[in-house]
Amino acid sequence: MYLLEVDTATENYFCINCGSPVTYLYKKYSETVLKLTECKHCKNVADKYVEYDTLFVVIDLILLKVSAFRHVLLNVQFKNFWKLSIILLFLETYSSWSVSAKNNPKQSELNDTKPYLSEPDIYLEDFKFYILFIEILICKYFKLSISSIQTTVCFVGVIYMLTTAFTFVRRQMRIPLLKIYKMVTISSIGIFLFLPSLMWDMSVHNFHLHFVSVYITLSQLLAYKALCNCEKGWSLLVVILSTLVRIYIKNCLNTIKFVASFLPD
Repeated sequence: MYLLEVDTATENYFCINCGSPVTYLYKKYSETVLKLTECKHCKNVADKYVEYDTLFVVIDLILLKVSAFRHVLLNVQFKNFWKLSIILLFLETYSSWSVSAKNNPKQSELNDTKPYLSEPDIYLEDFKFYILFIEILICKYFKLSISSIQTTVCFVGVIYMLTTAFTFVRRQMRIPLLKIYKMVTISSIGIFLFLPSLMWDMSVHNFHLHFVSVYITLSQLLAYKALCNCEKGWSLLVVILSTLVRIYIKNCLNTIKFVASFLPD
């Protein structure tokens, strides 16, 4: 079943090759016969992914093809968007938990399979994982954690403000905040690359962490370019500036927490 259905509620479609607007993506002559629209600007098929299975679209997203990002962000309804958010949330939780457990002195004991391993310690680490999952869930969805909220809001907020200024100068249609958040989520599917490191070899996790971070940043660059149909230089400026603001806010909050820990109650 094709999960990314064409958004019939909108009258604004775009060519996935050049980003130019098109009236429609295809003409349907029967249940089995479709004629794809040709873009008047680049003379290519406006959206070839209309006939593709979801698996091929996901593969092209992993390969960081701008055309695939344009298809998902501009021309289709992502009905299972909330499912992807939950999966990414779970993977982020597991990654954070594994890093914290690795830095824990008891981690060597938990990774050891000798008979003297105490069963309560294993349950304790599992309990910590679920607590961390609930904490991140609260941070992102119920907004009860100030530090996580501020870093996330700053990242998306800076992108939104710069995008609003860009569309105003270019006299383009304003891009809603929800679509920008959708772009950030879809471009974060690189979190799945944490799985090999988490499952098989924790010793390379630090290197893997940096690799995945670079991949996600590159994915955000291309996804933003696909969404706004802007130059690579502007996309690079927006993503890097937003990332720097997020890192700065996060470091400031961590510094405040560190200083506050030495203050008397």
